Amino acid sequence: MATVTFNCYSFFNPLESQDKTRSNTASGFRPDHDQGGDTISKMDLTRLTPMLASKTALVVGASRGIGAGIARELAACGAHVILAARTSIAENAPSFGSLGPILPGSLKETLVAIRESGGSAESHSVDLLQPKQVETMIKKIRQHHEHLDVVVNCAMGFPDSYEGSISDSDDDQWQSMIDVGVRGKYLINHHVSKIMKRQKDGLIVNISAGASKIDYYSPIFRIAMAAVDRMTEAVAHDLRDDGVSCISLWPRWVRTEWMLMAAKNPALGIQVSKNDLATSDSPEFIGRAIAHLAADPNVKSYSGHIIPVVALSHRYGFSDIDDSQPPLDDFTKTWITKLNSIRKTVKS
Repeated sequence: MATVTFNCYSFFNPLESQDKTRSNTASGFRPDHDQGGDTISKMDLTRLTPMLASKTALVVGASRGIGAGIARELAACGAHVILAARTSIAENAPSFGSLGPILPGSLKETLVAIRESGGSAESHSVDLLQPKQVETMIKKIRQHHEHLDVVVNCAMGFPDSYEGSISDSDDDQWQSMIDVGVRGKYLINHHVSKIMKRQKDGLIVNISAGASKIDYYSPIFRIAMAAVDRMTEAVAHDLRDDGVSCISLWPRWVRTEWMLMAAKNPALGIQVSKNDLATSDSPEFIGRAIAHLAADPNVKSYSGHIIPVVALSHRYGFSDIDDSQPPLDDFTKTWITKLNSIRKTVKS
């Protein structure tokens, strides 16, 4: 497996040759994108500025899992991170399923972790099922921050089982996956778009999954992910003349608290194999993808795109927290090609 050392310092170096950059680009991945010279600079890192210095990022769903990992990574890259989630303290955490153990993680824990690592962060407790709470939170952010550069939507529930069909899956997961995972993202997109339109700048990232296109998963999960990807395309279209970008990211298996609990205890009902663990990524890995997007001066050319995170790792040349870089696997290569083909067909 390839190893690429990651740093949170500015990677854009216009002196790097385009040929050198293209050698680190996934085949078929945005061939019309200006390759420029956005490789990691080889200069003395002590002379460089953190990648996201002076930027402010809102991460919704930052109490645990992918959202918490993204928040930690964006803070490590120099951003001031606004943490938002329903679980403010560990005592209020939900359980794994209706009868399972309590899930670890809270806004307070993420906030402490960032500050103890030297990062800058604040937290806001918000219930995405309550539209007024969402509106009030965004108003407070607008009042206290001159600029909002990055918004990441992660909040969502998970199915009791990834498998299933329409005939054997009821609507028990509808609220957590559709009302929170789709409507909640819509409300965030709606309110922050007003701020970013005034700024004439900003990046919105919606966390989705390959389930939007793949029929293996439970129907409500497939529906939710497809809705999020379509939302991304709609938001990108509506804000295309306002300098605002909106992108969907597809993580693969991620070593969240939820996944690790399921792997350790099969009785919880979610099958996580040794291979799933071996081919999984840290939550911070997704944060590194977003950090690179946020620092890319050409990010607007990605707006409206649905991108596997592994593809961005090879596009930008970053690694996971253990310095490993996942291979550009068949799934990623196949869907890079398919998604590009869909975009070209729609544009034509």
